[in-house]
Amino acid sequence: MATAATYRLRPRTAGVLPVVALLLLLAVGAGAAPAAAGGLPAAQVVPAVTAAYGPTGTLAVVLAWQEVPAEGLSLRAAEARSARVSAATAGNDLATRPFPTASLVKLFLAEQLLHLARTGAVVLSPDDLRRMADMVRRSSDATASDLWVRFDGNRLVRDVAARYGLSGTAPPRASGEWGETTTTAEDLARFLARLPVVADPDDAATLTGWMGAVMPVAADGFDQRFGVLGAAPGAPAVKQGWMCCLAGKRHLHSVGLIGTQVVVLLSEVPTAVGWQAARAALSAAAAAVPVTSGP
Repeated sequence: MATAATYRLRPRTAGVLPVVALLLLLAVGAGAAPAAAGGLPAAQVVPAVTAAYGPTGTLAVVLAWQEVPAEGLSLRAAEARSARVSAATAGNDLATRPFPTASLVKLFLAEQLLHLARTGAVVLSPDDLRRMADMVRRSSDATASDLWVRFDGNRLVRDVAARYGLSGTAPPRASGEWGETTTTAEDLARFLARLPVVADPDDAATLTGWMGAVMPVAADGFDQRFGVLGAAPGAPAVKQGWMCCLAGKRHLHSVGLIGTQVVVLLSEVPTAVGWQAARAALSAAAAAVPVTSGP
């Protein structure tokens, strides 16, 4: 998603220049609460990632570990694990700051439709599944628009938010403007972190498989090699988002899984800042994210 025409976006007056901000949340699914890579505590990582992004715009970052099923754990062990998750958290007030999702909403659409198909509530044809894969891999807007209309996108967003406990996620105010669905860095991290324990294992594998096969160039020609995809080592499973222009801002987002580590990067820059500069800043932030082998 790149242009206003995609969503019939209306020109709006520019706001004040945003200040650089950062949220860093570290959550672990099991074992002792780890420090960041190299033994640095989270409090020392926060300013390093902030500095890497620079004064380009506003940045929210969330890091988390994917959760693992609690099968076989006693109640006491499960409670102890939850306590370790809380103890490993560091961040600021951007946790609940709303951002327009741009194409990140496609993850919500795909997961909820896979869930509904598994429960028999909807029927997805082989062509539907092929197009859903394209919606994630190449960020196809045409598929997103079609699915939004056919399956009531507003309801899909509300239902996936309820299933995952995403309190800061809501459908767009204008029906059909799916790129204006709002969410928070905290919610996106929770969605990706809880995917293994909320979704059916096969559905979780399908969605992450599509994310792991993201194409370098999107359906609309936008280069997707930025943020997590452009800077993270190995072969991360990612979803990228971009949109211009809401309230005089460009939005450029990147979320992904590096192994079982969840990385969420949401950014907002004035329209005076071009895509190239926005991409470079987000990639610099991604490169500064400490990557560990897991808890």
